[in-house]
Amino acid sequence: MADLEDELGDIVGKARRGLGFTLDQLSSLTNLSARDIESIETYQLTPDRSRVRALAEAEGTWEPPPLSLHRETATVLSIPVPYGAYAENCYIVACPETSAAAVVDPGGSAAEILGRLSVQKLTLDLVLLTHAHGDHVGALRQLVSGRPGVRLASHPAEWEYAPHPPSARWQSADDGAQILLGNLRITALHTPGHTHGSSCYHVDRACFVGDTLFAGSIGRPASPEVYQRMLADIRTKLLSLPDETMLLPGHGPPSTVSEEKAHNPFF
Repeated sequence: MADLEDELGDIVGKARRGLGFTLDQLSSLTNLSARDIESIETYQLTPDRSRVRALAEAEGTWEPPPLSLHRETATVLSIPVPYGAYAENCYIVACPETSAAAVVDPGGSAAEILGRLSVQKLTLDLVLLTHAHGDHVGALRQLVSGRPGVRLASHPAEWEYAPHPPSARWQSADDGAQILLGNLRITALHTPGHTHGSSCYHVDRACFVGDTLFAGSIGRPASPEVYQRMLADIRTKLLSLPDETMLLPGHGPPSTVSEEKAHNPFF
């Protein structure tokens, strides 16, 4: 299973920046030195329990249990792809009745993605973009090239930042939009914060959440101004889904709604 995307240092840093606190302001609230907080955020200092208690109400360790990607009416495959020194989780979701397939966030390795489609005898019909950062769209042009008619779906706020393969057809993924894939119906959920157009895609009790939510953490908020709305949208649009809904992030291991409600320190 993939390692957690975020541990204590990342979580502290994201919460601090999201709340708009400087190191000195957080220091005054916790009685920890600004230097210690900075060292915790950069993993140069492993805090003892007293420091952890000062930074958060919860303590201890947690990892989501191993999960099966098997869904009742959809085929879901995970393809970790390289992007520079990092890895990104690309996914394939397909309608088993029609073999129509969507690729979610093709960050790299177009050849491997196409190979998986071929092995599974699936036809690429749709690309779903949670957002347009390079590690999520790096293989888009190569994936779509020479395949006229493939649809690209994203929130309109991401269009100007994403590559524009000439043969592709753009489809708007506004909040609540219904996107058909064979006999599957995919619901777009607009969850701005990591980027203005960040979106998630819900189908068959699985939700592709990009960098909006990680197991035990959240994506990096773009600014303090969007932090509270980002948390609110995660609560109302993602954590309101049925508890058994699988959450499939752009980095790190999958989780479920029930696990995140019980263990995510941001909620």
